[in-house]
Amino acid sequence: MQQGYRLVQQQVQRLALTQTLQQAIAILQMSTHELWELATQAITDNPLLEWPKRERQERARLRGLGRQSDAAVYAVAHRSKLDAVLREQLAMQHICERQRRLVDYLIDCLDERGYLSISEEEIAAHLRVPKSEVLYALWILQGFEPHGVGARSLQECLLLQLNARMGQCERAQRPLFELAKRMLTDDLTQLRATGSHVKLAQKYHCSETQCQQAIRLIQSLDPRPGWQYAADDVQYIYPDVIVTKLGTDYVVTANDLALPQLRLSEEYTEFLNQKRGSELRDYVARQTGLAQAFVRGIEARKRTVQRVAEMIVHYQRDYFEFGDAMLKPLTLKMVADELGLHESTVSRAVSGKYAQTPRGIFELKHFFSARLISSGQEEGVSAASVKAQLKFLIDRENRSEPFTDQQLADQLKQSGIRVSRRTIAKYREELNIPNSAQRRQVESDMAAGS
Repeated sequence: MQQGYRLVQQQVQRLALTQTLQQAIAILQMSTHELWELATQAITDNPLLEWPKRERQERARLRGLGRQSDAAVYAVAHRSKLDAVLREQLAMQHICERQRRLVDYLIDCLDERGYLSISEEEIAAHLRVPKSEVLYALWILQGFEPHGVGARSLQECLLLQLNARMGQCERAQRPLFELAKRMLTDDLTQLRATGSHVKLAQKYHCSETQCQQAIRLIQSLDPRPGWQYAADDVQYIYPDVIVTKLGTDYVVTANDLALPQLRLSEEYTEFLNQKRGSELRDYVARQTGLAQAFVRGIEARKRTVQRVAEMIVHYQRDYFEFGDAMLKPLTLKMVADELGLHESTVSRAVSGKYAQTPRGIFELKHFFSARLISSGQEEGVSAASVKAQLKFLIDRENRSEPFTDQQLADQLKQSGIRVSRRTIAKYREELNIPNSAQRRQVESDMAAGS
């Protein structure tokens, strides 16, 4: 066989995330508070960046946020620091740089619960890498703590935690973990039902005591592992966009006060350019490029958030007119398809971003709701709309004879909304509304007391 060197033209796929692109993605992901902190750090690191005069005044105001005179300011909890915790663990992994970047990208795609909010197929298509590489990167991420992070569903989240605990338990306890895993895999929906342990014990050929122990083990798991890293302190931020009603129209404007307005220092640039030496000129050129990229990243964030907000307001117009009952089903994919953006971009644009509206200040995520297919409406109704109508029915029921969950389902069915009794019970619990028997007892106790 002949050996030697030769030139070969070959087409390959590469994961190309430049430093500028990574910075733009990070800026879009940040809340207003985090963006101001990053801008302050950028001013310190890059001598070619500076605050305009007006911006210095705004920085002084931001230090004193929380005064009642700041009517546009809204108090929210700090964003989860889950990403920082995960990146610390990523730094200790012995993996190639390509896989490191993939895992880092997946961390950005996690929601506040710690779940992967975008499918691996979409990530592979967006990054132009094989799906197998994304799955391998996800496998690495799912090995991080807190256990359950990177899950794509509640079932997977709980199974990941069970597997992690099982690896640390004693041999005598493993049958209990195996039973819990089988229950999670086959009967997750039955675990909430009252008295289900009797049927489950018969199905899995175990005693009721063993069945109850397995259920208690499952109940000890954390369905939202990312929440444990949310800080308890409060920060004050400006809404990113302001929604104003002008006549019959709703207008969305970016809140410029929420964004740090940086500029390149002309005086410092001119001073450095007067100095001789190629090394100094290279330094000036490099810092100028970094400064321009940072300013463009902030401007791109502003445009993207405003575009997404405008689409949301246009689509949810009935909500702004009539309230929660008119909130339509809306998903990240619908917004992404309408605006020609990737779903992950929309996810970052609504995460931690707030809108000041005539109905109050809301996170942009508030306007997204899953779709429930109904018999009378082809486009379906949102879960939020069903909850609002459910609360409306309960508020106006006969207190001495309150509606059962099945009767509530029948009432909604007459309005063209077909939902199961189990769904009604789930939404009622999420609204912190007792069941019919408990509501009847409360009414009876109040009547007896009077």
